[in-house]
Amino acid sequence: MNAITPFLLFYGAWFAGIVILFLLGYLIYDKRYKNNGSKTPEKPSNGFLSTPEVFIDPKDGYTYRVYYNPRSGDREYIREK
Repeated sequence: MNAITPFLLFYGAWFAGIVILFLLGYLIYDKRYKNNGSKTPEKPSNGFLSTPEVFIDPKDGYTYRVYYNPRSGDREYIREK
């Protein structure tokens, strides 16, 4: 057995473990911009106020207006017609 083999096994296992952790983190925990399959609502929920913030989503090309709930701090994005 080579003297370099234990060295490669030890550091290779650490490297593979780190790569696997990064991949799992990306696939499982990165949910910021992923659609959960729900349809965008047509009108804002009760208690949400219109804001001047409007943007065009580069993914679908539609214009969205931001609505804000001052009590909870939540935001909703409603597609403009």
